Amino acid sequence: MDDDLERDSDEELYRNPVFYEPAGRNLDLSRSDLGMPNGEDLLEVLLKMRGKVPVERRGLICPDCRDIRHRRVPMYLLYRDAELFASHYRKPGEKPISHESDEHLARKERVAKDSEDHGFRADIESPAADGHARLDVRIIGANNIVLGYEPQLSEVTARGMRSREAARRRGRIRSVWDFADPDHPGVGMVPYVRTPNLPASVIRVQRNPIPVRDGNFVIEEGQCSARGSITRCPFKPYDPNNPTDTGYCGDWHRVLVPIHQSRTFEGTGELTLTQFIVEAAAGERVPFKHDGQHGWLPVDHWEKYREANGPVVDDEEAGGPSIRQGDRRDRCVEDRPASEVRSEPRERRGGRTMVLETRTPDKAELGQVSVDASGRPIPLCRFGCGAPASMAGPEGLPEHYSCRRANEDAGTAA
Repeated sequence: MDDDLERDSDEELYRNPVFYEPAGRNLDLSRSDLGMPNGEDLLEVLLKMRGKVPVERRGLICPDCRDIRHRRVPMYLLYRDAELFASHYRKPGEKPISHESDEHLARKERVAKDSEDHGFRADIESPAADGHARLDVRIIGANNIVLGYEPQLSEVTARGMRSREAARRRGRIRSVWDFADPDHPGVGMVPYVRTPNLPASVIRVQRNPIPVRDGNFVIEEGQCSARGSITRCPFKPYDPNNPTDTGYCGDWHRVLVPIHQSRTFEGTGELTLTQFIVEAAAGERVPFKHDGQHGWLPVDHWEKYREANGPVVDDEEAGGPSIRQGDRRDRCVEDRPASEVRSEPRERRGGRTMVLETRTPDKAELGQVSVDASGRPIPLCRFGCGAPASMAGPEGLPEHYSCRRANEDAGTAA
């Protein structure tokens, strides 16, 4: 009875949500009681239906297909490695159920077209070389670079993203994960870019630029002072409730900082998704991983990073579970709407500046910076901000007007 229908492949078999019509609710397949009263007995009944009751009459359907495509798609239960899953049923020869939104499809089509227009072959829904993963867009770049473009518009679990990224790295694939949500749990967890959330009709028009707003980093180094080359002290986190607050420690730092937060940033809209993909395929932008955080660096900054941090550890040497050996309980299909079973709280992300090196500068270094146009030394501010003074105070001592005010305010508060 079940042999005339085709089941999901292992690649398509995720922890799908499943709706039980008689109870009018989703079942939680990660729990032995299915998340409802007398669930153990219900599970036993459902499993006994296999081979006896037609799938269409078992009362299990896909809630996503019902809500998005207004279709009643029956599902069945099965075990894989002692884990319970729900699989779609379809007739032999039918295409697998697609859960991609129109915006997701538009991004894949746009990137594939743009890549081919710039001389790089691109394939949509292409399997990886090891057969363990399927890339949304595979781009064949220069010098044997294989770029995998992965637009991610829905929420997924951290474990699932790490598993999928590890499989791609073992296959020598440079992944570009594209997020529209600045608070997506994958931001920084994988090599990523962040682009605005645009409708499919806008994305498909190639002359419409898609700006890259995050994911690209640069290396900054120098003295941490108001007149130094460091934008903000990496040890003083950005306070969104006080965005004009500044603070410097006077030490010398080398940091990785998002380019839009660096001194070299000159405005928005300078880098588009098309330009980024083409440069990444050409090897002009390189992914990095530092202390578990990922991003992209221009190739000249990448060379500086390697000089400062030594050889990069290869994932083949580091090891790790493959995508088929991962915990499927925490994986979900692209662009599925959040269900009551898969939903999880999101955490607001702060700054992503990463410190590569820090030290206290010697007097020679400070002296080289603190000179005026005539070459005469400029004394440091007496209030200890670490920057050269801008004026002489009422007592004739070097200071900044703002530092004096801050010191007076602190004394009044005390």
